[in-house]
Amino acid sequence: PKPVVLWASTLNGGARGLADAVAAAIAGAISITDATPSRLSTLPRSSDGDGDGEEATHMLLYLNRSTWAGDGAEALAEQVRAARNARLPIVMAHENDPDLGGCLFSKFFETTPQELIAAGLYKDLAKSCFPGRHR
Repeated sequence: PKPVVLWASTLNGGARGLADAVAAAIAGAISITDATPSRLSTLPRSSDGDGDGEEATHMLLYLNRSTWAGDGAEALAEQVRAARNARLPIVMAHENDPDLGGCLFSKFFETTPQELIAAGLYKDLAKSCFPGRHR
């Protein structure tokens, strides 16, 4: 099987930290990259990516109260659109810890760009991230 390489976009605040924690918890079964995947040809390539040049096999979408807010929100939405168009699997993680930006999932139906909702972004379940040892 092809190794799993998880793309944690620099536009998705907290995604890299969660991705690194997941990689550490499963003892290197996956690797992490910040680099925009080359198959998303419509997006600018990041030149400062980390991940030993490995091409992403999945995108991590870390959902917290700041995911669809701020200056990078539209650019993140464009990355998600491009990933969906390129059929790059998107793994969603929903933060529930208030200290880490956790919020009710219903907030995302108010803040996510409507075309992403209409296109079925949230048809797949998001993994819930709770505080404590069962995170």
